[in-house]
Amino acid sequence: MAGSLQDQLLKAGLANKKQAKQAKEHKRKTTKQKRSGQAVDEQQQQQIALEAARKEKAERDRELNQKRQQEQAQKAAQAEVRQLVEAHRIELPKDAELRYNFAHGSKIHHLYLDQKLIDRLARGQVRIAFLDGSYHLVPTEIVERVEQRQADVILPRPKDDTPAEDDPYADYVIPDDLMW
Repeated sequence: MAGSLQDQLLKAGLANKKQAKQAKEHKRKTTKQKRSGQAVDEQQQQQIALEAARKEKAERDRELNQKRQQEQAQKAAQAEVRQLVEAHRIELPKDAELRYNFAHGSKIHHLYLDQKLIDRLARGQVRIAFLDGSYHLVPTEIVERVEQRQADVILPRPKDDTPAEDDPYADYVIPDDLMW
């Protein structure tokens, strides 16, 4: 088989004259560019573009990994909080008749408690936690650990409503049973 590869492809019918002419033209242009130094510049530009694309992909991957790690850390904190609250919660008495009202967000909710638990809530020995759509009573030792992981689970303590020292109406106490 004598002849160039191009001639062999033309004889076999795998290429036509137009494709052969385009291949020759392309080869001639590349050799001319190599002589003038343009091909080297194009290769450098391609390498720079590839390097920039690699750096961009690495940055995207790094950000994605960081986001995944944050999500995993958040899920782990939620699991720890759930475990702490469920392990240390104080069981609500089933026969309690006193209704304890408290604010959560902009709504008033209530729990039925006995006087002992209401006194502990008033002294700050017990706090209310909101977890998975229900309210639980948790001792203050556990509250600190829960707040370190997720502060929004524990409801804030009620504000002290004792009048200020310089309040001119401090001597006039509003009765608890007053109805408006």
